[in-house]
Amino acid sequence: MKSDVYIYGMTILSTIHRLKGKYPAPNTYQEIQDTFIMPGGEAANCALILSNLGIQVQLDGPYLGEKTAEPLLQYFSQKNIDCSQMQKEKGFDGWRDIVFCNGESRTVFGWYVRNLFDGKRRWTIPSEDSIKGCSCVVLDPFFREESNLVAELCIKHKKKYVTIDHKWNTLIAQMAHVIICSQEFLDREYPDQDYKTLLEQYRSSCEGMVVFTFGADDILYITPKNKNIETFKPFRVSVVDTLGAGDTFRAGVIYGVLTGYSPYEIIRFASACAGVVCTRFPSVHDAPTLEEVNRIING
Repeated sequence: MKSDVYIYGMTILSTIHRLKGKYPAPNTYQEIQDTFIMPGGEAANCALILSNLGIQVQLDGPYLGEKTAEPLLQYFSQKNIDCSQMQKEKGFDGWRDIVFCNGESRTVFGWYVRNLFDGKRRWTIPSEDSIKGCSCVVLDPFFREESNLVAELCIKHKKKYVTIDHKWNTLIAQMAHVIICSQEFLDREYPDQDYKTLLEQYRSSCEGMVVFTFGADDILYITPKNKNIETFKPFRVSVVDTLGAGDTFRAGVIYGVLTGYSPYEIIRFASACAGVVCTRFPSVHDAPTLEEVNRIING
């Protein structure tokens, strides 16, 4: 089955706990209000949002495991997401994490470092046929040579791809149609560096649009055709939880790219998508509809 979007990136089985109050200090107690076991990760969240917006999606990347394959595949099948490229590894539990949310922040516990750097490749070789046959690619940069291969295949077959959180001096960042960098990434990789100066550095090195996001604060973005840094103030909503807002923002960007929106329209649509998911918990479990997104855009 041909897909509109091929997504190569992080898919996990996430256990999400919603706390009744603030995240507890050491040696104290906090009550858990709700618990959900569901897909998580940048790629899976993006896939769920796009599928709900009517986009045909194929998901690829991390291996499924003994504890994750059945619930993930069952969940994705209900959402009409193509997982035919995903593989299961025997003897591997699977990619998982545990998330605690309190409405204003989230704290994640996981096994990412071990699964990425234990000497084994726990993710697929990207599908050239899928990349060649799709309209657009979503790329997570976490999977070393294989992530670079996705970018190279996109260049080879003249496919636009959208990526996240990667340094300006890398192939993945420089050749992306859109790269989105979060404040968390920027502060970690470029501490104490002026955001606008850094954005100019990205623009001078990257062929596509560059977007910096800062939660509820102004979004900064710049395009190759416009040397001026543009800003967009995120929509004000009644926030219930912010988990998945960044992943949803990227899904909105992808939708805008597929639809042929202008840079401003892309940022506006993506911001509205993120605004919708911030009003519910857990966010992508009840993914936004096009009607809900347009309602925010239209005030």
